[in-house]
Amino acid sequence: MSASDQEPCTRVHLWHDLTAVADARRALVRDLEAGGVDRRAVEDAVLVFSELASNAVEHGRPQDCGHVEATWCLLPDRARITVVGEVDTDLGEEVLERFKPGDPSEFAARGRGLAIVDHVCDRWGVDLADDGVRVTAELSLRS
Repeated sequence: MSASDQEPCTRVHLWHDLTAVADARRALVRDLEAGGVDRRAVEDAVLVFSELASNAVEHGRPQDCGHVEATWCLLPDRARITVVGEVDTDLGEEVLERFKPGDPSEFAARGRGLAIVDHVCDRWGVDLADDGVRVTAELSLRS
């Protein structure tokens, strides 16, 4: 699920601060609306982006350059959202266990983000890369 040079993609660097996620989210909305994507699909894509990017900024570490990298590719029928952040490399493959959708109690204030991503997306996954942990999600832009 990686981006190719022919795909219309936008790459942003999110400083390790949640306000950077809000700024990037606004840019994603502009790109989706400029592409004529309907409101429901825009909301779904923004929800997925917000969950992935916020998790990377809040729970991960910035890359050596001080930021988390996020990319969205708008294809004719779908969006691909990718977020890359640093993790504790001493954990190796075990770090992937952190990326399983939770099943929090109905009273829990947090822990539903990846379950939401799992529900909204057509597919998503996590892999270890040279540049950290890469989370990629794809969702339909058709209603």
